[in-house]
Amino acid sequence: MIDFKQKMKQKFNNLIPRYPGFRLLTFLAAVLLFAAGCDRGRISVSGTIEDAGKDEYLVLREIKPGFLEPVDSVIPAKDGSFSFSTETEWPAFYMLGMDETDFLTLLASPGEKIEIQAKRHSMANPVSVTGSEGTSVIQQFRLEQDEVKAQLQHLTDTYNDSIDSPRRPLLMDSLDRKAAEIVSAFREKSITLLRENKSSMVSIYLLNQHLVPGLQLIEPAKNPELFYMVDSALYARYPGSDLVLDLHTFVAGLRKSVTVGRNPGGKPVPGDILPDIALPDPSGDTIRLSSLKGRVVLVDFWAAWCPPCREENPNLVKAYDMYHWKGFDIFQVSLDLRKEEWTDAIRKDRLGRWKHVSDLKYRDSEVVKRFGLTEIPASFLIDREGRVIAVNPRGDDLQKKLEEVFSAQ
Repeated sequence: MIDFKQKMKQKFNNLIPRYPGFRLLTFLAAVLLFAAGCDRGRISVSGTIEDAGKDEYLVLREIKPGFLEPVDSVIPAKDGSFSFSTETEWPAFYMLGMDETDFLTLLASPGEKIEIQAKRHSMANPVSVTGSEGTSVIQQFRLEQDEVKAQLQHLTDTYNDSIDSPRRPLLMDSLDRKAAEIVSAFREKSITLLRENKSSMVSIYLLNQHLVPGLQLIEPAKNPELFYMVDSALYARYPGSDLVLDLHTFVAGLRKSVTVGRNPGGKPVPGDILPDIALPDPSGDTIRLSSLKGRVVLVDFWAAWCPPCREENPNLVKAYDMYHWKGFDIFQVSLDLRKEEWTDAIRKDRLGRWKHVSDLKYRDSEVVKRFGLTEIPASFLIDREGRVIAVNPRGDDLQKKLEEVFSAQ
């Protein structure tokens, strides 16, 4: 959801969630869901920052879908005391900090009076926060999450220390099992907490946690029902919240993640010459599929919001690594709506070595009807002349087909 400066993205990765496939935030903090009504209400945030430097500004920013909106800034008094006051119609997330590396996230509801006692350079772990029940839930979760991370780090250190040991392979197997047990237990505990807080904005936080980079605690492709549950509860309660609307948009895509058309034209079959494609790449330059004539090409239709597509991407990377030098290439056509989601998925899934194009029109894209697409992922493997030799080869089937093609040449 949140897409601010790249450096801040990296710093805040565990604080603002990022649902795969759409603009999700990268936030975290606290919530008290205290009023089901939608009247605007004043919130106050006050307290003391110990060891705040002279003339240092304390800044309060609201986390919005797509950006951080400055709310106010103050220089704490000599004793470190400060105070902010603002209005919000719905529970809203705020980032309170002295700089981009030292901050605390808060989720405030209309009418809340939040008191904070914290120390400079450790804002994320305040001495105390009162006035927000949701903050307490999240702070407790974070403590347990940090403990799990520490356990996983200990296992990693143990493995690294055994680099010269002849028992290293056996040790690695044992450590992997322990790590899997730790992650599984914490995931189950997190799901229980999620169910208990499904009507709270805390649930958005929980849906987007990572234990380590790349290891999402609750994956939409594997647990879509949890996303549906939270969406139903929050959309009914806070239909005007930007954060809830972003989740609602994502879940709508998740529910029909493989459905892109109803009345398609004829789908190409083996033996057909695949129609040419000419669409913009991420930089805006028009790229033609025909520019790859003379190579064996997988034309892959996908989208950042499509979990099955994202799950298939590692297989494409593997196939590319194995056969690119023999004359294999990939031409990916995205059915995304938002450029930032598309390019972020390319970066995250490490797909940047081949051609990418999109008109960013989702089901209204010209390719949906022309190629008879009813679902994605969808793909066509074409030979050096552009003739279809396989439809929807995936995973091991793609590897086998490429082996067969290049062995015959």
